[in-house]
Amino acid sequence: MNFSTDESQITEKSLKLLEYSKVIDSVKARVLALDRLDSIIAEVECWLAEGKLNLYDKMMSYFVLGHCFGTIRCLTYNPSKAIYNDNLVWKEVYCYRTSMQLTKEVLNRKLVALYQTSIGTHYQALVHLACLYDHFGRFQEAQYLWLQAGHLLPNDYMWQFNVGFSLGCTHGYYERRAEPFVVARAKSMLKPFINKPETALSAKAVYDTIKNLKTPDIKDDKAVEYKDSEEDRYNRWVNDHWLRLNSYNDIHPQSFIAQDDSLYIDAIFSPKQDPSFGNRTFTLLNEIKQEYVSARYLLYRYFIGSGRQHFSDKGVRLADNADYSNYSFHIELAKSAFRALYSLLDKIAYALNEYLDLGETGTNVSFKDIWYSDKKKRILRKQITDYDAVISLAGLLFIRNDIYGGDDSYLQDENTLRLKAVRNAMEHRAIIVTDDGDFDNSGLAVRISRAEFEDVAITLISTVRQAIFCFVNMVNHIEYDKKNSIRKAGQMVIPQAVFAIDDKEKV
Repeated sequence: MNFSTDESQITEKSLKLLEYSKVIDSVKARVLALDRLDSIIAEVECWLAEGKLNLYDKMMSYFVLGHCFGTIRCLTYNPSKAIYNDNLVWKEVYCYRTSMQLTKEVLNRKLVALYQTSIGTHYQALVHLACLYDHFGRFQEAQYLWLQAGHLLPNDYMWQFNVGFSLGCTHGYYERRAEPFVVARAKSMLKPFINKPETALSAKAVYDTIKNLKTPDIKDDKAVEYKDSEEDRYNRWVNDHWLRLNSYNDIHPQSFIAQDDSLYIDAIFSPKQDPSFGNRTFTLLNEIKQEYVSARYLLYRYFIGSGRQHFSDKGVRLADNADYSNYSFHIELAKSAFRALYSLLDKIAYALNEYLDLGETGTNVSFKDIWYSDKKKRILRKQITDYDAVISLAGLLFIRNDIYGGDDSYLQDENTLRLKAVRNAMEHRAIIVTDDGDFDNSGLAVRISRAEFEDVAITLISTVRQAIFCFVNMVNHIEYDKKNSIRKAGQMVIPQAVFAIDDKEKV
C-alpha cells in the first residue's frame, strides 16, 4: 500500500481551506456577507491554476469551490425557476464532479491516510450534486446519487432528508399506480426531520402538503420474484441497473410496479388549427422509446457475452499487433448500442423542434445545436427561455453539455471527455478494448480497459434515459399548465384518447 506523505500532507493551504469552509457556512447562515466568498473563489482558483497542490489540497480545493458556488446559488437564485445558461452553476457541478474523481484517485492509489477524508468529501459532493440534478429536473439521476451517498454513510441525515424532500415535491411526476407509494415513502422519510433544527423548516413545509394524502402501507409494495428464464434475467438486469423507462424503477427497482417501460405523456391538447399536433408528438415518442429499449437490449447482450468467444468471429483473419485488443461480435454489439443512443439524442432534438415549434429543418436539427439562435455566442432561443419554470427543459440542456461539452473548461469533466473520445474513436478511428490498463486517447486509437468501457456504456445509456424522462416530464408539465389555462379561461378541456398498442401487434 502507498502511504505517500507528499499527497496527504497537511499544508498551509490545507489549514486555509478549513478556515474557508467555516466562512462559507457562516455566509450560508447569513452571519457574514455574500461578497466574502469572492476572495476565497479567486484565491482557490489561482492555486488550482498554478498546478502545485498535492492530492489532498486539490481534492479539498474543488470541494470548497463547489461549496462557494452552491452557497451563492442558494442565496440568490429563485428555486422555482429553471436554470439555463449559467456559468456559476455549471462551475459548481464541475467542481463537485472533479472532487469526486479525485476521491476515486485516492482509492485507486491506495492512499490510506486520505481514506476517511475522501469518503466524507465524496459523500458530501454526491449529496450536493444530487440536489443540483433535482433542481435541473434530472430526478432519476438525483435519486441514484443520493442512494450512492447512502451506501457510503447510511446513518447520515443529509441523503435521507433530501430523498424524502424530493419525493414529497415531485410525487406528481409519477404514475397514478406508483404515486401513493411515492407519497408514503416521502412521509416516512420526512417525518423524522420535522423537529430537527437543520431541516425543520423545509421538512415541515413539504410534509404539510402531503400529510393528508391517502397513502397505502409501504409493505404492500411487493417485490417481483424473477424466474430463471432468459426474459427474467434480462428484466432483472434492466431494473438492477436502473434502466427501465419507469420512474418507480429509481425508488423500488424490484417492485411489481417497476417492471414495465410505462413512461408516457398524459395528454396533449392540439389546437384547432393543427389537430394532428398531439399525434405527431406521440409518434416521435414511440420511435424514441422503441429505439431506446432496443439499444438497451443490445447492451445487455454485450454485457452477458463480454469476454466470451462468439461463433461468428471464427475464421476472421486479423493481424496480431500485440496491442491486446479484444475483437469480437460482442464489442460490435456495444458499438451498435452506442450509435443508436447518440442517434436517439438527435431524435429528442427533433421532438423538441416539433413540440416547441423551434422552426429548424433538415441538418440543423441536432441535440448539440438545437438550443441556440446564435451558436457562436451560445444565445438560447426565446422559445426555450420563455419556459422559465419548466426545469426538465433546462435539464435537457444540461444533458447536452454533459454529452458534447463546450469550449469552457468547466464543460469538460472526466465523463464528458471519455464519452467524446470513445464516440470519436468508434466513428472515425479505432478503439482498443483491453482486459486492463489505463485510458489513452493520444494516438491512432483510443485504448480503454473493458471495465472502463463498460462504465462509459452505462453512463451513456443512463444519461440518454434521463434525457427521455426530461422530455416527457417537460411535455407533461407544459400540458398541465395549458390545461389549467384553458379552464381558467372558462373553456372546456376535451381529452384526446390515445390507446396503447397491444404487445401482440409488435412484430
